Amino acid sequence: MRTLPGPAAPFEIAPNDATRHQLLAWQRDYGDLFAVPSDRGPAHWVVNDPALAQQILVRRAQGYTKGMGLDRVKILLGNGIMVSEGDFWARQRRMMQPAFRPRSLADFNAMIFEENRALAERWAQPAADGAPVEAEAGTSELTLVIVLKSIFGADYDRLVADGENPFALLTEEPERNLRFAARFHRLKKTVGDIIERRLADNGERAFDFLGHLLTARDRDDQPMSRAALIDEVMTLIVAGHETTASALAFAWYLIAAHPDVCATIQAEVDALDEATLRASGGNDRETLAYTDRVIAEVLRLYPPGWLLSRRALVDQPLGEHTIAAGTQVFISPYLLQRHAGYWHQPERFDPDRFTHTNEPGHRLAYMPFAAGPRHCVGEHLAATEMRLHLAILLRRFTPTWLGKGEPAIESAINLRPADGIYLQLTAR
Repeated sequence: MRTLPGPAAPFEIAPNDATRHQLLAWQRDYGDLFAVPSDRGPAHWVVNDPALAQQILVRRAQGYTKGMGLDRVKILLGNGIMVSEGDFWARQRRMMQPAFRPRSLADFNAMIFEENRALAERWAQPAADGAPVEAEAGTSELTLVIVLKSIFGADYDRLVADGENPFALLTEEPERNLRFAARFHRLKKTVGDIIERRLADNGERAFDFLGHLLTARDRDDQPMSRAALIDEVMTLIVAGHETTASALAFAWYLIAAHPDVCATIQAEVDALDEATLRASGGNDRETLAYTDRVIAEVLRLYPPGWLLSRRALVDQPLGEHTIAAGTQVFISPYLLQRHAGYWHQPERFDPDRFTHTNEPGHRLAYMPFAAGPRHCVGEHLAATEMRLHLAILLRRFTPTWLGKGEPAIESAINLRPADGIYLQLTAR
């Protein structure tokens, strides 16, 4: 076994800006597999090779568990499927999976369509006044409402009955610190109260996520515990809101900065029948083919889940090496999806690269939703949200990017714009 290359000085890899910048530099210096010394134990391994990533995430997934970097997530979300492990995770995933099948998600198409039309109406006034619009704030508020309505259905109106959304702190508080966690934890009571009312009503099952979860049963015909149910709801709220909002914010920047791409999307969406779009969510794969390529390219350049971590459970082979039990492994979709060995001109925004049969050079050189058993359960819903958002809003407006160059990036648990996305919208 050859010794892995890597820096000599210890560095604690974590979901932050320093790590993202350092990983980019180290990839240039050390290649696709290197080790980073740690003051806390064995050196961390960093994998930038998609074949090795496939071995970790897919082919030998049972030999790894979730790794470092999710401590704050667990404090925030409890033991939901984003952080749970082993038999408990497998049980929860099996019980939740039916709610995320495309046929089940089709119930949300009309709601998502209408929420985007409402946003278009809110943006019409600043567009008429020549005032800028901050797209990140708009998409964050939009996706929060969509995820809450998807989960709670008719109970959403009761949730905001006093004119305030108790979950608005997700859009108002950018920091994910202990103070935020304490405030967010108090909302578990709100979720628990809704669950108890549903159970007391004993009516027909609602076709929302909470309705699905309440009626889900495991292989022994047992429901989720109340604590597990609340943790999964809280996980869906955070994961379903922040990732999609971040991706849409970057989409607005890229589309506004590339007028030719914007014009091509607009020509595609102008040809659509709105009633059909409202019913289908554009999910027939041909209706919005170019828009889907744009979304794929946005997610390639700015994957919200930009840093994945795993921990080896046993000594096992990894390529030409043997990785020891307990070793932390980091895989960054942000790096893989900008790897010059698998992408032509990887820093260039080019939606048409997804029509090329030779890109990417390996299937796992593109994994904005991760891969393997822990692949994001909400991928189809996120794609529908992004597709409908761009189709509806770009029918109404042509955006102009008001910034200079690429927006600053904040590399926390999710990748997001650091200072907002400011646009000038022109009504069409």
